[in-house]
Amino acid sequence: MLTAAALGLALWLVPTVVGESPGDEPAAGSTQSAEVAGLPPVPSTARMPEDQLRATISDLEDLVQGDPDAAGPETDEVLDTLRQVEVLGGGEQRSAAVVAHDAVGAAVAAGGLAAAVGQQVQEVLAGVAWPERLIDLVQTVGADPPAFGPAGPGLLDPLIALDHQVPADQTADRAAALLEDVRNAAERGELSEAFADAAVPTLQELADPGPHRALQDLLADAEQDPGAIGPASEEVLTSLRAIAELPVWPQGNEVAALLDLVRRDGQVTPTFREAVIPVLVPLAR
Repeated sequence: MLTAAALGLALWLVPTVVGESPGDEPAAGSTQSAEVAGLPPVPSTARMPEDQLRATISDLEDLVQGDPDAAGPETDEVLDTLRQVEVLGGGEQRSAAVVAHDAVGAAVAAGGLAAAVGQQVQEVLAGVAWPERLIDLVQTVGADPPAFGPAGPGLLDPLIALDHQVPADQTADRAAALLEDVRNAAERGELSEAFADAAVPTLQELADPGPHRALQDLLADAEQDPGAIGPASEEVLTSLRAIAELPVWPQGNEVAALLDLVRRDGQVTPTFREAVIPVLVPLAR
């Protein structure tokens, strides 16, 4: 019995001595720093995508300075790419952010960048690439159409037409067709997934016929009873009629001007203001 107890005690002690216990520190020379390498959360004060990108570059520089090998052998290349995106603006910046997003994903897949670092960098780049309006998407493609894949150049003319030429009553149908083209091209591998992720929500909004129908209903009611609009009834009706016909880009500009008017005191009745603002806001695209 004493021999069996001694043997059991020895077996219990072995993992502790050689460092195999689940709770123990890894042995010297382990690659733990590379496996758990990550960046601190983006500070809450960095609200704009450009600010988040700047903070991410700074954090990645600090990570490299503290441990050059922690984030992977391709970290310097990724940093150079992020710095190039930072100095650009407008469509060129969004275009470069899409390309950088894909490059970071490739670096992670090849083992050149820690997965945790790559994920956070891609999230920040996705924010930089995100279009607020359709014109932003047009400018993104226009900056470098082939950069998004073989299907990239073929998207530019349809996007321009949708933004500047297609009348309001045809917008939803044309956007739906373009949305399908983008999805199919991405599935075939002919279009950057990062670009598709940025383009699909914008096209989905435009493919929804609901906002245009709501506008038509509001316009019909306003024309039946202009007095319910308020002192600026003539100006409001003229603007609503234009919004019901214009393509996306000029329509959005007209919507912004009308929203500014109806929000001013004394221009429209409170009842009309409450009715018109929810209808106009979805059309500012």
